[in-house]
Amino acid sequence: MQRKKQQGFTLVELMVVIVILGIIGTVAFVFLMDKPDKAKWEKARQEMVQIHQALADYRLSNDDYPDALEAVGEKFASGVPNDPFTKQPYQYEKTTNGFWLISLGKDQAEGGAEVPEKDIRFNEKGYVEEGK
Repeated sequence: MQRKKQQGFTLVELMVVIVILGIIGTVAFVFLMDKPDKAKWEKARQEMVQIHQALADYRLSNDDYPDALEAVGEKFASGVPNDPFTKQPYQYEKTTNGFWLISLGKDQAEGGAEVPEKDIRFNEKGYVEEGK
């Protein structure tokens, strides 16, 4: 009596494949979990570049920087964008010779060495790296 050759996978083979896919999925999930916060940080930095340009344009027209960010709101379709971490306006302070535009990042605390906890700071000259 001859046996027919069975086609398909055994239960053990299927379970091994499922376990391997589960491990790969878990590693990918953990690796990608912090990406939304890094994306928010980069969005904040790009928005601050645009706000910096709007402040520079305002100064060219008015010989001084504005007292509040709302003064450059017309440069943006829906007003000056808010910090994506706090949903509040970016920190803005007019100084004697210029201004400071600040986002404290995800941790909302001074300092932070790594994105997304790293502070984003602009002054009238542009982006300011930490420690400089």
